[in-house]
Amino acid sequence: MKIQCTHCQSAIVIPDEKIPRDKAFSLNCPRCNRRFTVEPVKSAEPGEPGGPRPEEAMDGGAPVNPFQFLEEGARTAILCMSREEILPQVRAALEEEGYHTLETENARDTLRQMRFHDFDLVILDELFGTRDPEMNHVLKYISQLTMDSRRGMFVILVSDRFMTGDNMQAFHKSVNLIINPQEIHQFGMIMKRGLGEHEAFYRIFTQEFEKLNGI
Repeated sequence: MKIQCTHCQSAIVIPDEKIPRDKAFSLNCPRCNRRFTVEPVKSAEPGEPGGPRPEEAMDGGAPVNPFQFLEEGARTAILCMSREEILPQVRAALEEEGYHTLETENARDTLRQMRFHDFDLVILDELFGTRDPEMNHVLKYISQLTMDSRRGMFVILVSDRFMTGDNMQAFHKSVNLIINPQEIHQFGMIMKRGLGEHEAFYRIFTQEFEKLNGI
């Protein structure tokens, strides 16, 4: 596949087998050394030449991409909640901040979506898909992500067991922020403050990283 750098317009040839399907990816241009993002390469649909069989598409294949027509730079969020009573406040906060949101019904669907799409924001109920918070499969998946993938993702854990803003437990659970359901009425304000601190921290990190790499 031939890819064009969005900065210097150089042509880059990458073997097709190394191109991730249905998922955007980033790379450094070998000429100008600047990083740019390549839009997802659409896989063949079920029944098309080279596409999965219909039963494969239903079980383990690439899920439908709900964000394929979004403009560049649009922010996406995945909402994994078991408690219907707090969903209205969470939805309203996401809408106010301009997020395009996907709501999933179970851990299996969530993990399929997260393997094919890099979400900017993840809001996860610790009891989502389980009665035991220590057996939350989505949280386990997040904790095993590489730093390159995890760095661009802000994870909010909704938990009855911990206080809102408990940084020690957030670190222990591999999330960015904990919000107790008792303070869900302040969800928008708490989320916005946490995101601001996160973005400020990585802004400094990115600037220093670029200096070290001469970008």
